[in-house]
Amino acid sequence: MRLVLGVFGVALLVGPAVAQTPGINLLGDNERMVKSQADVDKAKAVEDAYKSTMKKLPDQKKATNDPWEDVRGSSEPKAQKQGRSSSSNKAN
Repeated sequence: MRLVLGVFGVALLVGPAVAQTPGINLLGDNERMVKSQADVDKAKAVEDAYKSTMKKLPDQKKATNDPWEDVRGSSEPKAQKQGRSSSSNKAN
């Protein structure tokens, strides 16, 4: 019984060390695959098409950086909000 427990304990200690050894690759060597010229040309064409499409898009920057702006559902325009807050500061 001691022998079985000893073997089991050694296996538990050695298992993680074996898992860290390099050289076991179950997925294969994808890095060593050589791309054909057709694949390279196709990738370059896709990248050029993406870049040209991105240049055509207009800037879609918001005026404010408030992520909850659409959720709040404010009924008054921003100009009135700013005017009201500045007039309340004058009264104080």
